[in-house]
Amino acid sequence: MFVIKEVLIEAEKQELIAFLHRHNMEYEHDITYSIFVYDGDRVIATASLANNVMKCFLVIDDYKQQNVTNIMFHHLVNVLAEHGVDHYFVYTLPRNEAVFTSLNMTKIVETMNTVLLEGGRRIQDVLAQLKAQYHVSDKKKAAVIVNANPMTNGHLHLIETAARENDEVLVFVVSEDLSSFPFADRFAIIQKATAHLKQVTVLPTLSYLVSRITFPKYFLKEDQLIQDEQTLVDVLVYKEYYTKMFNINRRYLGEEPFSYNTAKYNQVLKDHLGNHIRIIPRKTFKNKAISASMVRKLIKAGKIEKIRDYVPQATFDYLSGESGKAVIEMIRSHTLGRH
Repeated sequence: MFVIKEVLIEAEKQELIAFLHRHNMEYEHDITYSIFVYDGDRVIATASLANNVMKCFLVIDDYKQQNVTNIMFHHLVNVLAEHGVDHYFVYTLPRNEAVFTSLNMTKIVETMNTVLLEGGRRIQDVLAQLKAQYHVSDKKKAAVIVNANPMTNGHLHLIETAARENDEVLVFVVSEDLSSFPFADRFAIIQKATAHLKQVTVLPTLSYLVSRITFPKYFLKEDQLIQDEQTLVDVLVYKEYYTKMFNINRRYLGEEPFSYNTAKYNQVLKDHLGNHIRIIPRKTFKNKAISASMVRKLIKAGKIEKIRDYVPQATFDYLSGESGKAVIEMIRSHTLGRH
């Protein structure tokens, strides 16, 4: 009889890392929960969670026909259920798709190297619920997708341009909380800054768009391939589901003079969506392109008053409040990233 044990202490984590390495797989440091499966004293399998993403499934060859993946999968589903989570994902190789569809998971998108599947809920139902919650019409509309860490006059210029050129605009705010400014605060700032634009609706991306941390590296070894797969999965999810559910016929992007990866992402969007994509020149101040990273650098340098030239009043007001002061302190004490 197989026994499942949770990986708890550091020695067990190191054992897990070594076990994966022996089978040409990588441990991912966003993992939040891991298990070993034992046959007596022998480790025969492992699987992990990164929040609600299942990953690092590995069963040694001698046990591949003994239903071990099924056992681990149902254990992870139960662990998630105990934490009130009923929606979960798996990234895997195309050759493994049938293993997970047999467990009632549904494929969302597939590339040459990756399949993204979900269980518990379906993307069509989740997006339909989001559409109803925010009273989104069935009319044709434009979309802008922003992280806004923080919102700048560049973001506002992009949204205002879309609003001038379209009767309805959806502004999707990246829901993933990996930024200096928390999602709830970024969302509230954008709502306040765009309140004068009656044709604009602000809503979250949820788990499906621009969600980087959960993308698996354990079966894609090359950094550039990982980046390319992240980009392509994101573009395909947007194309296959968001454009159709929300009747989006145009997406607005800001020109990207700073980040190679973002510029490449924009190009992949253009390659797959053609004239659906409209790229707007970056807004400048004193001949200098405005960016969120520039604002964060000013914050880190303690030059808060200078930020007024680069951000909407809603962003500056936030930075003047208690939540903003906490973010300022965090930025000043940490190394800055690009986004």
